[in-house]
Amino acid sequence: MTSDIPAGFEVWNPTSLFMQHLIQVGQIYRNESGSAFGLRIDKGHGNVHSVAHGGLLATLVDSVFGNYLAQECQTAVVTVNLSLDYMNATKMGDWIEAHVKIDKRGRRLIYASCTVHNQEKTLVKASGVFAVQG
Repeated sequence: MTSDIPAGFEVWNPTSLFMQHLIQVGQIYRNESGSAFGLRIDKGHGNVHSVAHGGLLATLVDSVFGNYLAQECQTAVVTVNLSLDYMNATKMGDWIEAHVKIDKRGRRLIYASCTVHNQEKTLVKASGVFAVQG
């Protein structure tokens, strides 16, 4: 049901086969500018403690980095380094958002950061280095 999705977000249809498999667990949404991605956390995203699985959050971060950078920089990128700090857990039913920004763009490398938060707090702070392809 999309009625509980915040205004300004639309369904994200990734081209990656891995991400297509992942969204079978729950649809990911993207805002109009493409700098924020959202996901409603449900039981399919949980770990044994009934909070969002860290692997899900890491996959979300890496995927949104790649999508946003390819869109903004008009080039394909691959992850060279990805660093995540898990700061808080999120509950089932929470709407989470991942916001990406480019910190520095060079000819060969792009440095970017991402925060993931729910309605109350920051869940993940991430940074990444990405190699420009081609």
